[in-house]
Amino acid sequence: MTNIDALADERDSLRLEEREIIDQIRETRAKLAKMRTELQSIRKNRDELNETVRALKKDRDELRTAAKLGITTLKGLRKVSGRTFEGVRAEHEMAQLEWKIQTAPMGKEEEKQFMAKVKMLETKVGSYKRIQRLSQEVDRERNEADELHGRVQQLAETSQKHHEEILSLGEKFHELRQKLDDQEKRLGEVRGRAREATQKYFSIVTMTREADRIAQAERQKAHKEGLKESAKKKLSKGEKVSLHELGALLEEEGTEK
Repeated sequence: MTNIDALADERDSLRLEEREIIDQIRETRAKLAKMRTELQSIRKNRDELNETVRALKKDRDELRTAAKLGITTLKGLRKVSGRTFEGVRAEHEMAQLEWKIQTAPMGKEEEKQFMAKVKMLETKVGSYKRIQRLSQEVDRERNEADELHGRVQQLAETSQKHHEEILSLGEKFHELRQKLDDQEKRLGEVRGRAREATQKYFSIVTMTREADRIAQAERQKAHKEGLKESAKKKLSKGEKVSLHELGALLEEEGTEK
């Protein structure tokens, strides 16, 4: 195999390698684009979850604060109003007194005493009912806070899974990005070698053609010289000269004139 054939093979091989690398780069870029979209989607979901978690934590903390304030208020009321059974007893006693006032005949003084006692019991029953309402409100706030806390934990776990998935995909994305950089670097190197091989190929082709042209001219010149010498010899001997020999001899004479 000649140098020009070897260079042609090298050039064609490098061009084939270049096309293969371009296909690999196209495939890697498609994977990167798909992974980038996936990462953006997961990040969006994670950020939305984190926003929800922050809002739920705020609501939970507000409920817990309200429940604590309610408990403090309850403690103060219970100190004043006594135990729960005392409130129940006062409510029962007040109902009996009211019934007695409405049904039993009594004098003004006795009625006045009964009414004063009812008023006192009303205050005690009012405090008892207020304690009941506040206690129910505290229980509601605590239950809602617990429910929110459970939801916060659940969403936080989901957000953490998204975060871990983002880290994993981020590593793969970085690896693909590095792979693409390596492929593009390799493509540049192969293209450089292909250009160099092509330049050498055309340089040798040009040189070979020029050498062939010169060699052809030399051969033609030598052939004409041979024809002229043959014509001269034949003429000196009186022999018949061929048309080619005669043409070569006349060309020489025309050149000399």
